[in-house]
Amino acid sequence: MSELKKLEQGRAKFAWDRALSAKGSGDLSYDEYKSYAKSLPMMIKSNGLGATLAFIRSKKTNKHGKNTAYGQIYDDLGAYFAQAHKAHLISTRTNDNRELIERIIDLDSYRYRMATIEVLAFMLWLRRFAEGLGKKTI
Repeated sequence: MSELKKLEQGRAKFAWDRALSAKGSGDLSYDEYKSYAKSLPMMIKSNGLGATLAFIRSKKTNKHGKNTAYGQIYDDLGAYFAQAHKAHLISTRTNDNRELIERIIDLDSYRYRMATIEVLAFMLWLRRFAEGLGKKTI
């Protein structure tokens, strides 16, 4: 199996697990999650990864302190990059425990572009699965 195929399968598996987890969570609106997963790639392309992450980070919790759909997606992205084989993309430090947005805005332009490409590739899968899991069945 080619490395590219393994990479895509890894993204798909992780996105499936995260979308399934969000669907099963009673704490957030899955319709919002699905909608945000769909709109986020365009936000990234229009505003940049850092600005988009700053925006969704600001919407992470509601007035009651509970995680929102934006917060769930922010956490999904953080968990995606926390994987051992992805951590190098957004940090050169060993055991970098800083928040996702801090690590992203610290990147040089090359790593920033690579992180953006990786987020867009992951979001493609997350969007597909969120939409599929959100469809009503008869």
